[in-house]
Amino acid sequence: MTEPLVSVILPVYNAGEFLKEAIKSILTQSYSNFEFIIINDGSSDDSEKVILSYNDSRVRYISQVNQGLGATLNTGLSLAKGTFIARQDQDDISHPTRLKKQVDFLELHSNILLLGTRAQIVEKGSQQMKFHNHATHPADLKFDLLFNNPFVHSSVMFRKEVTDLIGVYNPDRNAYEDYDLWSRMASRGDVANLSEVLVDYRHHEKGLSKNLSNFSEHALFEQGKANLEQLLGLKEEVLNDVLALFHSNYDLYSGTSAKSLENGMKLIADKIYNLYPDEKLRVEERKNQYLKIVRYRLNIFNREKFKTSPLKVLLLKIESKLQGLQSEIIND
Repeated sequence: MTEPLVSVILPVYNAGEFLKEAIKSILTQSYSNFEFIIINDGSSDDSEKVILSYNDSRVRYISQVNQGLGATLNTGLSLAKGTFIARQDQDDISHPTRLKKQVDFLELHSNILLLGTRAQIVEKGSQQMKFHNHATHPADLKFDLLFNNPFVHSSVMFRKEVTDLIGVYNPDRNAYEDYDLWSRMASRGDVANLSEVLVDYRHHEKGLSKNLSNFSEHALFEQGKANLEQLLGLKEEVLNDVLALFHSNYDLYSGTSAKSLENGMKLIADKIYNLYPDEKLRVEERKNQYLKIVRYRLNIFNREKFKTSPLKVLLLKIESKLQGLQSEIIND
């Protein structure tokens, strides 16, 4: 029997009303050469009944005592037979052509280790159209991964051989299991997003992989710090302060000056220039975008610090405007 090219992994825990749509969205894909690994992580609702109602030879069902999301995903990886691993969340919907478009792209671009897509955000009762329009180019994503997670977990497809080299998901709650894995992948090669919206991403309090309260307070900061140290091969206080301000973790900010923060951002950009020498303008633009945010957060910090001194606040406002004008001149 020919092994499937793709292994789709769906972890389930008390999935509720959305599970049927999530499963159906995979089973009705235009691409069919996949196995569908569904792992019930100790649900106490009717999730198992819903899963067992599907009679499809591509479904591999596993039931286990509750272990948490990271450990459950690793169980799926250990069982996967496919060359490519695709993720599916229990409350999201994959558009019919998602798998085919990702397989086609990965087969044409052997340098891409991880491939996500853009996604529409679905909120109950909201009529407003919102999207996760993450960057698509590897150079932008190399920059973005230093500060945050630019991938919708339920949209990704990656090469299984990469996890054989770098390891699997980190189940420790001091780290975001997906952000940590994508960061390690990006340290080995290029990552990308398709520009198309190929997933409906439900945003609600009970989302299995969307509840940030499950993680430690400074998990984003610590991941960014690790990524910066890996990229640059050094530890610098200024880089920690860039991250602390970006994430508004003012308790971690040690007081680096605005000029030094700018130099720190230049250090980051120069390293990424070296990785993508044909993308200097792209990287420069990304650097300026992040620097603008860091300057803004620094001004907020200083205004709060000196709020009892009206003169100091006025001077800070003037300085902020001057910095903005300087940035516009440079960018022009």
